[in-house]
Amino acid sequence: MTEKIFTSTSEGFTLAEVLITLGIIGVVAAVTIPNLIQKNFERRVISTLKETQSILAQAFRLSQEEYGEVEGWGLVQYSGESASLIANNLRPFMKISLDCGLNDTNRRCVQGTYLMLNGEKYNIDYATASNYYKIALLNGSSIWWRAAQENDALIYFWIDINGKQLPNTFGKDLFMFSYANGNVVPNGSPFSSHDARQHCIKGKSTGWGCAYYVIMQGNMNYLH
Repeated sequence: MTEKIFTSTSEGFTLAEVLITLGIIGVVAAVTIPNLIQKNFERRVISTLKETQSILAQAFRLSQEEYGEVEGWGLVQYSGESASLIANNLRPFMKISLDCGLNDTNRRCVQGTYLMLNGEKYNIDYATASNYYKIALLNGSSIWWRAAQENDALIYFWIDINGKQLPNTFGKDLFMFSYANGNVVPNGSPFSSHDARQHCIKGKSTGWGCAYYVIMQGNMNYLH
């Protein structure tokens, strides 16, 4: 019996084929990786924003058990003394990493320059404005506030979910809340002065109403 021997040969890829394949991989990576990074960032924003809202709500509940209802704190709009009083009443019930007080000239808690969602520079330097009290939490977010007497709001809060890190933009990592009618309320509801339907539109708006959108919808689709 004659034994048959089978042999096989294979040819390698040409340089042109390798370059084409690498080019295709590069194009796919260039398209998908930024999208994955953005989606991961948005998930972090949503999670941290909800967590920080919960931290504030819990702090208010415990604070009022100790010091009485907020309506009786004697807050005066735009007053630095009132901002400090709010701090004295809330700080014992929050896990704080930095207490930057009324004047954060070294910008430990707050970045000086913030942008609106439409890309325009916002004209308040929160770090040095002496009627805003600034802190940083252990979860990485920074919070500052001032006393208010507007639209049922007693206190306005600004939450930057990643502290001084970029993008430092309303509606991306910076969001507004208020304390009104016994609740920590995201700015942008149809009953607020910054309705999300006008103040949370990519490329056209301030971004001041995006907290309501993010909390209620659980996404940041307005960025896309």
